[in-house]
Amino acid sequence: MKLFISGYGGGESNSIGLYDVGVDCRKKELLWASNVEASSYLSYHDNLLFGITEKGSGCWVYMFIGKGDGYSLVDSRELNSDILCHISYLPKSRALVGSCYGSGEVFSIGVGDQGFKELLCTLRQGDRDDIESRAHCGVPDAEEKRLYSANIALDRIYIYDINKGMLSEREYFQLNRGEGPRHIALYPELDLIYIITEYSNRIITIHMGKEGLKIVQSISTLPEGFQGQSYCSTLCLTKDKKYLYAANRGSNTIGIFKVRDDGLLEKISHSDCFGNWPRHIDLIGGDNYIAITNERSDQVVIVQRDSETGQIKDVVNRIDFKRPGFVVEKL
Repeated sequence: MKLFISGYGGGESNSIGLYDVGVDCRKKELLWASNVEASSYLSYHDNLLFGITEKGSGCWVYMFIGKGDGYSLVDSRELNSDILCHISYLPKSRALVGSCYGSGEVFSIGVGDQGFKELLCTLRQGDRDDIESRAHCGVPDAEEKRLYSANIALDRIYIYDINKGMLSEREYFQLNRGEGPRHIALYPELDLIYIITEYSNRIITIHMGKEGLKIVQSISTLPEGFQGQSYCSTLCLTKDKKYLYAANRGSNTIGIFKVRDDGLLEKISHSDCFGNWPRHIDLIGGDNYIAITNERSDQVVIVQRDSETGQIKDVVNRIDFKRPGFVVEKL
């Protein structure tokens, strides 16, 4: 099994690494690395790998092409947006979609065989330029017909139509003020959107029906009785749609939820994150393991998962990495 890890390093430390962790997740062999600055998020497909720089102002995207276990940087592009924090590659559309925290914009840029092509569109979220807008993620459906985007400052979920990589706003759904929607997971079979909120520390479930979008559940991600400050980061849903996991920065826990047949969530327990400040989590190894990027303890922790009960079990590996922000299995 191989993992891409990225984070806020650069210069003398790696910001992207490809690791072989073995079939049982107990190895930690570095196969390839890049030190492009602060590549806090990645997206990949086949032999294409895309990175970003998230640091201060500006907006940079990078394109790597892989051969074997190595990757070569073939193109980089600076765009006229600010603080890019999330990207998604659309392989059918041959386009890279980005979300910019600083300027409140989503963009789409074409991708060719050896580099980036023209900028297809840049859309600012919000009705007025004088109101703060912070786009935080963009998640496409499997058919690449729709893109779902969370704006953490406006408390909105935007839905865009996708046409050959071009984005056009379809509608938005207004959440309560102060929720701070950050990341999204889709359950297309039940027409559900799961939204994790950074400020209210909740998972909000929205149903997409013929009469429009409607909130059907809002549930806390935090342990009962927790009194300190905490900020949700991300969530992941098992392939069999039976369990959902939510990362809590501050309480330093992973919330474990059972997904009912109707898609609503039942909180069953919490697990330690085995570090400090879990910025990202992802299911790996056929959903038998969870990888946790603990940004403030400079480690990616891999834990076993019980597929029957959903519970998080023992730590099987710890990979040292400077301020990790993202991890994904290379399939």
